[in-house]
Amino acid sequence: MTERPNWRAEDLEAIPPRVLAELESAGVEPGRPLIAVDADEVLVHFAEHFAEWVMEKGFEFELTEYRLDTAIRRDGEALSRDEIFPLVWGFVECETRRQRQIDGAAAALRRLAGVAQIVVLTNAPAQVRADRVANLAGLDMPFPVVMNEGGKGRALDWLASRANAPVAFIDDSGDQHASARRHAGDVARLHLVGSTMLKPIVGPAETADHHPHDWREAEDMIRQILGG
Repeated sequence: MTERPNWRAEDLEAIPPRVLAELESAGVEPGRPLIAVDADEVLVHFAEHFAEWVMEKGFEFELTEYRLDTAIRRDGEALSRDEIFPLVWGFVECETRRQRQIDGAAAALRRLAGVAQIVVLTNAPAQVRADRVANLAGLDMPFPVVMNEGGKGRALDWLASRANAPVAFIDDSGDQHASARRHAGDVARLHLVGSTMLKPIVGPAETADHHPHDWREAEDMIRQILGG
């Protein structure tokens, strides 16, 4: 593989210091293929779990688009953003440690760990980092975790630069695939939506290279991409 260019000062400055420190501590080894994988809706359920949690509190939940602010209602009336934020944050604080696995994720990553190093690149709030790490470890996914902020492209490019080997990026967000294409264009991008609730709503990300239906398909694609 062609040597990646050295990072420029302005690239490093675009990554928040806390995120940069977590990237450094992820322990990426040069010369070994890398898998950078999102967590929510790729490794663990968010929307389905959140819907159950909200309905237990007496709200109605109907997801018709890829956003939460139109999905939560009380007596048929949509909640305001000011009412929704505490619910989302309450779920994150209470349930991150208990999120359920997406079918096949842990088994696929266990097998792929034989051919690549794995880093979880997630945008969950930094305040629940310990909960996210514990949740994934309890689901047999004890991989290094980076709590990113905003677009993942620059952090992904940092990881790819450190690995200097084939890299696969798996995420459910079209916006994140666009960020990856913009800042880490030579990384292979797989758009995977693990939630059956979201699959009918989320269309294929145009900026992704591959669109696996589930982790079985994703594993086969990743092996081909990484040469393993």
